[in-house]
Amino acid sequence: MNWQGIKPELQYPEMIINGMRVLLSQEDDTIHTFNLALKFLDRHGFAAWLTCYHAVYYLRGHITKAETEDVLVGMLETQTLPPELYEIIHCLQFWNQEGRKCYEMNKKRGEEYRDFIIRCIAADCSAFVEPHWEKFLTGRGSNHVWVTDRLSNQRVLLIHF
Repeated sequence: MNWQGIKPELQYPEMIINGMRVLLSQEDDTIHTFNLALKFLDRHGFAAWLTCYHAVYYLRGHITKAETEDVLVGMLETQTLPPELYEIIHCLQFWNQEGRKCYEMNKKRGEEYRDFIIRCIAADCSAFVEPHWEKFLTGRGSNHVWVTDRLSNQRVLLIHF
């Protein structure tokens, strides 16, 4: 994986409807994909939390796009994404694009695809948060990974399937 070091808002096209910023993969910035992102939010009840989320990273992939039901989505809960966490967003696109191939090569016996991807993105989050342990904490649940500001205890990023 190549570290981007680029602010996600500068790399991914953005669409805004009803105040919700949704960032999409380049060449996937269609109203169809935006509607898929809104359906994801509705399905999980996140659309009702428009005041909580400042951006949604719905990055299906650049070359190969994740199937609708298999998109790993990031939601920003602070006004801005700290630079230390930029790479996590780029990892979302990587896992959405390359996840199926990686799963077939590296899954544990009996491991479901979603469990594999959550395990992988949790490992990525740990790798990017560890050098900044004094600023951030990260952890995972069954279908999500989170990054929290250590001092304020405010969640910065929620990554959800």
